[in-house]
Amino acid sequence: MKFHFWYIVLSLFFGALVVSGYYWLTALDLFYFDVPFLDMIIVALAAMRLVRLFTYDVITKFIRDWFVGADPESFRGTLGALIGCPWCSGLWFAAFILFFYYLQPFGGYVILILAIASIVSMLQLLANFIGWSAEVKKQE
Repeated sequence: MKFHFWYIVLSLFFGALVVSGYYWLTALDLFYFDVPFLDMIIVALAAMRLVRLFTYDVITKFIRDWFVGADPESFRGTLGALIGCPWCSGLWFAAFILFFYYLQPFGGYVILILAIASIVSMLQLLANFIGWSAEVKKQE
């Protein structure tokens, strides 16, 4: 198995951010484990939208373009791989969104915007699927 220095560094950095965020929220008495189910759904939708935004959407293509052609074993190449991977970036964005969830009210406002955008995206995909299905049935 090949050792990849920047994967290890970013993994340790992620762990340090998560632990630091936990201790900071605990020190401010903002952290609690009893998250309502609806809030968890909203947080998940917000993280999903943020992942989609950075990994696939046109508006952030200029960010992804910064990493095109970088050596995969360089820091820039590793960040490009992180942004290009929805599973990888999902972990980072989930921690980011959850941290801001606990920093209400501002965090809640941004999270709600992202969650609504996620629902709108899913509704658009559903409408597209219904339209495509109708077209296929017309041609049959």
